[in-house]
Amino acid sequence: MENNIISVSELTGKIQSALEYGIGFVNVKGEISNYKLHSSGHRYFTLKDEGASVACTLWRGKPLSFNPTDGMKVIVQGKLTVYPPRGQYQIEVSLMSPHGQGDLFMAFEALKKKLGEQGYFEPENKKPIPQFPKNIGVITSPTGAAVQDIFSTLKRRLPMVNVYFRPAIVQGDEAAPDLVRAINEMHKFPVDVIIFGRGGGSLEDLWAFNMENVADAVFHSKIPVVSAVGHETDFTISDFVADVRAATPTAAAELVTPITRDYILNHVADLNDDLVNIIRSRFDDFRDEIDAYIKSYGFRRFIDKIKTKSQYIDEIQSRMGNNSSRLIKSFQTKLSYMESHYYSLNPLKPLKKGFALLIGNDNIITNKESLSDFKNITIQRLNETADVEVLNVETKG
Repeated sequence: MENNIISVSELTGKIQSALEYGIGFVNVKGEISNYKLHSSGHRYFTLKDEGASVACTLWRGKPLSFNPTDGMKVIVQGKLTVYPPRGQYQIEVSLMSPHGQGDLFMAFEALKKKLGEQGYFEPENKKPIPQFPKNIGVITSPTGAAVQDIFSTLKRRLPMVNVYFRPAIVQGDEAAPDLVRAINEMHKFPVDVIIFGRGGGSLEDLWAFNMENVADAVFHSKIPVVSAVGHETDFTISDFVADVRAATPTAAAELVTPITRDYILNHVADLNDDLVNIIRSRFDDFRDEIDAYIKSYGFRRFIDKIKTKSQYIDEIQSRMGNNSSRLIKSFQTKLSYMESHYYSLNPLKPLKKGFALLIGNDNIITNKESLSDFKNITIQRLNETADVEVLNVETKG
């Protein structure tokens, strides 16, 4: 009989093997209970329904596209196993997602409440937007209408501004960490303000902008951030945390350029008119004084000299008028040059000449990368795209 006796550890090991190899990976839906984020970064919670419950672990580093809370209905995918010290079976979760729109909205409201209590939305924490930015950062997808709307609006309103464009992933599990990296990378450049956003979409499409790590990056940015996510009726956590929320990407481009090219030209013209009027007024005063001296008996002998000075004043006045005209032309020439320079920096310009962008893994493929690193790529032309499979890559000498 004693030969059949086994230890508790051995029994637990047999149960663990039976579960892992007999059942293996499972997809289970249920309600979160006793959720805990440990200081180690691991997450522990119970998944339950009206009839049973099971312990779950989600190890640190596993991606999450939302912030779990107690009472939220979710779907978990993972491996059924045993925690030997307790002899308790559990699910090692590899993927977890909210079950339905209601749970996404619940997650949104929970994070909104949490960040609101931490002061993320308070007006005193908002940074002012510069009135005349020289350098503007743009973080959005390299494809789609948003980037074209932003660039065309900036070109029309303030073509002399420098634009630092950082293509970003704006949808899916990789979007949130990439958006955080993009904001941090903008701090390496002399950027005065950041436009941060994407075009419209469903709640799931925009979910990366509702992530806590993205909200933290926006809140702690030393550069003012203008959030432009979705359409006018769309609201995300990033909109609340940002220094200013714009209804659309086009509105964001208009908001960061309150002083336009036309305003500058008109202002220069007004200043020129004011300068000319001041000079003319001073000359009129000088003429009045000269006339008074001429009519004075004691100064009649100086009439010839005074006439000479008067003629000299007329010549100076004429030269001042010519210099003002040349000043305006100089401003116009500089503005035209800066406008051409800005247009040459537009990453979409080559597309109008028939060139195309190669996009792999949601990023533009640069000359430093090999096509052999990608299984599938997207060819982006001005008015069309094509998805292709890379079968063979030949390296040119």
